[in-house]
Amino acid sequence: MTRKYTKVGQLVEIVRERHNQGETYGEIAASYGLERRQVKSLMERQRRKERLLAAGYIPRSKGRRCKEPAGEEEKQHNELAKLRMQVELLRNFLSEAGRR
Repeated sequence: MTRKYTKVGQLVEIVRERHNQGETYGEIAASYGLERRQVKSLMERQRRKERLLAAGYIPRSKGRRCKEPAGEEEKQHNELAKLRMQVELLRNFLSEAGRR
């Protein structure tokens, strides 16, 4: 029974080693329960990444950058603004309720 790999990126070194020893992508794929095109495209992606790195490309993470952590002064300012809004809401509530 062949094993079904879902994270083929972890197999890059093994596939490269076996291919250098003379095995075809089809043979390698069959031993891991993958299709030939999956192994071939994995190696194509890996070679493309290596070419980019050799050319000086700096890889960047995908997606939105994390927010910078706020400084202590900014945290205090935000807390003070939050408290002022809460006080204003409470005052409005009490005035509408007929108190004060």
